[in-house]
Amino acid sequence: MTQRIENTSGQMAESDRRQFQYTHFMLVLYFALTFVITWGILIPVLSTVPEDRQTLYFIPAAFGPFLSAVITIWISKGGAALRQWLRQVFRLRIPVILYLAGALFLPFVIGGLHYGLYMILGGETDFSTAQPWYGYPVNLLLVALLLGGNEEPGWRGFALPALLERFHPVLAVIVLGAIHSAWHLPLLSQYGTTFGWYLFNLIPLTVVLNWFYLKSRKSVIPVMLLHASTNVIDNFVPTPAVVLGGLGTWTVLRGLVYWAMAIVIVILTRGSLGYESTDTSLVV
Repeated sequence: MTQRIENTSGQMAESDRRQFQYTHFMLVLYFALTFVITWGILIPVLSTVPEDRQTLYFIPAAFGPFLSAVITIWISKGGAALRQWLRQVFRLRIPVILYLAGALFLPFVIGGLHYGLYMILGGETDFSTAQPWYGYPVNLLLVALLLGGNEEPGWRGFALPALLERFHPVLAVIVLGAIHSAWHLPLLSQYGTTFGWYLFNLIPLTVVLNWFYLKSRKSVIPVMLLHASTNVIDNFVPTPAVVLGGLGTWTVLRGLVYWAMAIVIVILTRGSLGYESTDTSLVV
């Protein structure tokens, strides 16, 4: 009986210790700043700046999640903790295969599955608008650093470990995917989609990105590459037509690909997505 009480007390102490790493204040502050910074830029720009000049303003807006993490850690933990976090999330000494997986293997799988599904459902081949493949590295790096991949130090490097202290990995996917989708609301009209369809797309992609982050030794660099590649691969493997009588848009087909990959990952990892509850390397 005494041993059981001691074990329970130890588990409660461990739970309290882990909860303290990313406090509720830090989590609320982070998400609030993420919306304030990004929407504070996007909303005025989208309403006042001509569309052909808006892209330049999207760059600082895309840094919202990263900047929010930096500010939150600096306010809550101080400069030393911030430097430690930066070293952790931008860890360079990881297996080369992880860089290749983020930049080449996984995006080619995603692009290939998307194109294959498109053709099976009656899509027509048209590579007249495809960019030459020698431009892929430049496109990938620009988007990774400025227009998509640069979100990842915030989403995966800060928000994910904070949520994993509180939720099961699958529930953390739903929470982070929903918030990430809502963060994109000002841009959905430009994307030509609705919040529901964007959520359909982003929830399974969050499974893939969370799993890849946890497999990348908590370095966000490969995840930045993968995030960017999902944005640019279509420039090289275009699927211009809408199939299934208008239902099979780009968002729907890509979402089906992400859901297939997400289901496989969840099954193979038994829902853990590669996360272990004893992993303390996620904390600041």
